[in-house]
Amino acid sequence: MAEDDPFADLGETLEDDPEEGQSQAASESGSPTTESSSSEEPSESYDPVTDTAFSYEAAKQRPFYAREESINDFDSWMKYELERELNQRGYQNIVVREMTDALLRTVVEEGLVEEVAERFEQARSARSESDE
Repeated sequence: MAEDDPFADLGETLEDDPEEGQSQAASESGSPTTESSSSEEPSESYDPVTDTAFSYEAAKQRPFYAREESINDFDSWMKYELERELNQRGYQNIVVREMTDALLRTVVEEGLVEEVAERFEQARSARSESDE
């Protein structure tokens, strides 16, 4: 990774289903896609076990900045905890965008402001103690 490009490894941390990249490339080139999950509106053939909740095109990618250790822990948690839980519940075709969306909605809807603020304070306190 180039030191002068802070986004050089962004693709590695935001990997999704390989077929989605093909769908995005096809839609950008003007080619129609045939995947059933490319529409946000559920169709008669929509299967919540195998079809994604929303299309790649409906997702908004935003960069976030965190320490490498936090990102690695997050990636591991999503892959080995959340994805495994969803698999055990019978879901297939699990993609990162859906897990991330669910996580963001959970933080907002469950009112986790105090918990997040506490983690923020813990990090600040740990830094000030290490500077002393």
